[in-house]
Formats: sequence, C-alpha cells, structure tokens
Amino acid sequence: MKFDDEVRKQLDAVVGERFDPPRTLRATLLKWLLAAILAVAAAAGVMAILHTHIMKAQTAPAPKKPVTIQIVPSK
Repeated sequence: MKFDDEVRKQLDAVVGERFDPPRTLRATLLKWLLAAILAVAAAAGVMAILHTHIMKAQTAPAPKKPVTIQIVPSK
C-alpha cells in the first residue's frame, strides 16, 4: 500500500486532487440549445402521432353490424 500512496501523492502534485475541464459559455449554450430543439421536436412528433390517430378514429365509418355479446354459462 505504500507504493499506491506514493503514486497518488505524485499524481496529486501533477494533476491536483480534482480535475474539472474548463467549460466555455459557447459550448454550454450550444448544448442547452440542442437539448431544447430536441425536446420541441420530440413533443411535436408525439402531438402529430396523436393527432393522426384521433382524426382516424373520428372519421372512421361506423361498423356495419353491431357485435353481439354471447354469455356462456359456467359449468
């Protein structure tokens, strides 16, 4: 374990205890803008699918024959 402690001390001296890469405002804004565009596109896709299914259900012709339900007596 002594070797691991020495290696850790040497790495901490070079890199530091934590490494947080620098972030630019442009990269952050682009990421948020892309996420917002994808969210709007997903919502529009869901709404389009629901709209087409609802329109098909409302404009579908009525069934020609009503379905009769047969009750089977239990044994």
